[in-house]
Amino acid sequence: MLKRIALLLVAAAALALPAMAQAQPKAPPAPPALPHVGLREVVLPDALEPAGIRTWLWYPTRVAPEPWMANIYLVSTRTDAVPLPGRKPLVILSHGSFGYVFSLHHYAEYLAARGYIVATPVHPHDNNADSSGTYTDLQLVGRSRHVARTIDGVLRDPVIGPLVDEQRIGMIGFSAGGFTALTVLGALPDFARINEYCEGNRDDGVVCSGGFEGKVRIERPDWRQTPDPRVKAAVLLAPGMGFMFSRKTLQAVTRPVLMYRAASDSAIRHPYSEEWIAENLGRKPEYHVVPGEHLVFIAPCPPGRTADVCADPPGVDRRAVHATINAGMVDFFERTLR
Repeated sequence: MLKRIALLLVAAAALALPAMAQAQPKAPPAPPALPHVGLREVVLPDALEPAGIRTWLWYPTRVAPEPWMANIYLVSTRTDAVPLPGRKPLVILSHGSFGYVFSLHHYAEYLAARGYIVATPVHPHDNNADSSGTYTDLQLVGRSRHVARTIDGVLRDPVIGPLVDEQRIGMIGFSAGGFTALTVLGALPDFARINEYCEGNRDDGVVCSGGFEGKVRIERPDWRQTPDPRVKAAVLLAPGMGFMFSRKTLQAVTRPVLMYRAASDSAIRHPYSEEWIAENLGRKPEYHVVPGEHLVFIAPCPPGRTADVCADPPGVDRRAVHATINAGMVDFFERTLR
């Protein structure tokens, strides 16, 4: 009897094996491959800029990239590739003073590969090839108009315009681009506030003892800031000259803001810019501090290449910093550009 019972138990166990094997959870399917990135160069009209605004449009595509070098940066895009269909959010990416749009290419590529259209305009009179308006109203007033004209031009573009969801427009600004983003969101700077700032910061080599030399030169007194309600949310990377905004005008900014400050930034003096902005915006921003100097927000150099703009203090991993920022920006825009 015992032998028979044992045989029955063995048989039952053998019959149960297939069922148990089938009950094991299946491995989750691999996530779909991210799109590649297309790149389209355009010149957008601006009635006050005879040469227009040279702009690059980054967008998702299924066409494989043909990587190329833009100065020291490796850009992984395909020129004029067919874009993926469907409406997509638009993000305007504003560079810093003396800026080079391809030094921020990694942000544009990251967003485009995740379903965004990104426009990177070259701000006239304040870029790496033409800095004739840096430290003047051509920079500090003109930039907000450049953003508005960029949005207008992208929406009219025959290839990219039909793909833009006009209700989902955001902005990213680095350094002077962060200042620009605040003006686009409706904050109006008071250039006279530079006098009060310089009373206690004479050694500020950008604002007081050099660069602006304690004042904003006015070249076009007829120009006015161009706030744009189409921009629903903004990311500020080391925004400069925050002290030029009064508490009252910052209180008027109630759209969502995500802001990053570099812990060891020697170009943007703490706490007169980011901290002042964070404390006084009408809607409390999401505010983070990352390790590194001012240029930590610039794209890392590709392997095997070195340059001063890619150098970081010991212990700072720029690629890790950017991985955090990129993920944070996508999460922010997914929540705010609805």
